Amino acid sequence: MIQVSSVILPTGQAMPMLGFGTWNAAGEELEAALDTALEIGYRLIDTATVYGNERIIGNVLKKWFDSGRIERSDLFIVTKVPPSGNRPGDIEKWLERSLSNLQLSYLDLYLIHTPFAYGDVEGELHPFNEKGEIIIDPDTDHLAIWSVMEKQVMEGRTKAIGLSNFNVAQIERILNHATLPVSNLQVEMHVYLQQSELVYLTL
Repeated sequence: MIQVSSVILPTGQAMPMLGFGTWNAAGEELEAALDTALEIGYRLIDTATVYGNERIIGNVLKKWFDSGRIERSDLFIVTKVPPSGNRPGDIEKWLERSLSNLQLSYLDLYLIHTPFAYGDVEGELHPFNEKGEIIIDPDTDHLAIWSVMEKQVMEGRTKAIGLSNFNVAQIERILNHATLPVSNLQVEMHVYLQQSELVYLTL
């Protein structure tokens, strides 16, 4: 079994530094991979509403909980608000939907997936207009959204909140107005995209 060290978030939670990502994973392949990941010691599971796989993950987690092989407190579960839910009035709805799909009573970390919002079209995660163009909502209010994210912590639906794919200016604006801390910033980073300014900001 792998031994994974942790980082302490501003909330006091220990977040494993190595996690099992589920982007582009689905069906029986995801079930088998997640079973193997849990078997060998992965305890952080990262997903998102737009990945379309929360139900599958929820079924696997329930199987492990029911078997007694793992406790909810052993895991660190992360998911994200979809761009189509980036409005203050929609945050709680999407979080509740994720909890239902994952068959959990709370999340360990809930992230705003993108700094932009898609149009609100019922049943459409990626709404398109008649020209085949994605419908963008130009009225995204990061501070109002963050305020509702803080409410989710206070009401026990998630233990921590954070951001994903935000730039430095957007992050700093939220930091300057936040009541609860930004516990995590999830971004793409590798040798071809080093994002040194973002790394410096978070140190």
